[in-house]
Amino acid sequence: MLELVIVLTLMGVMLALAVTQLRPVLEHGKVNAAASVLAVDLQYAQMLAAQQRRPVVVIVVPDIKQYFIRDRPVGGTVFRTRLFGQDTDYGLDELLSTESAIEVFPTGITRATTTFTLGLGEFQRQVRFTRAGQIRVLSGP
Repeated sequence: MLELVIVLTLMGVMLALAVTQLRPVLEHGKVNAAASVLAVDLQYAQMLAAQQRRPVVVIVVPDIKQYFIRDRPVGGTVFRTRLFGQDTDYGLDELLSTESAIEVFPTGITRATTTFTLGLGEFQRQVRFTRAGQIRVLSGP
């Protein structure tokens, strides 16, 4: 019985060490996945604008870690909504943008370069959408 208690105690200690080593890896994976999804959604906004031959808007709501893609007129069709908050698979605690709304023209360009910052804990990634229409995933600030 004593041997069983010792083995179980050692396994518990090893499990605790493994969890503390894996937590940063899991956080990095969630942020990297969210950055990739955001980059693909920005490309989707470019494609929609080109397909419809009219601008679409990407609106960022940092308070609830959400963005959505819709037609430019207020009350227009919402094409995509994405949540990155705590109640999602990503569980991010940060979604910031240098612009609250990005207008994507049919040519794929925007009025200004916009940088999105996604973060969880100490780890951050940035997605930059340039005026020329290039979308890049960068390491954090």
